[in-house]
Amino acid sequence: MEADIRSLRREAAAAGRAVMANALSYDEFMGRFADSGDDLVSDLVYLLEHEPQSGGFLGVNEGDWAQYQSQLTETIAVLET
Repeated sequence: MEADIRSLRREAAAAGRAVMANALSYDEFMGRFADSGDDLVSDLVYLLEHEPQSGGFLGVNEGDWAQYQSQLTETIAVLET
């Protein structure tokens, strides 16, 4: 069971990085991981699901965008361990 969770987390981390690099679509990621049932994977799903718009009239400022990116990167790093 634990090996399955580790494998799922590694897959989610790799897919999260692929979404960040525009190599995997948001819909493909969500189709695979949205209902994973694992708390750490759910954290990544939540972050990707609630990605703020950067800049512009309705977007977040650079500091908030950097904080979001940092949180996203940290979550992926935890999934990889």
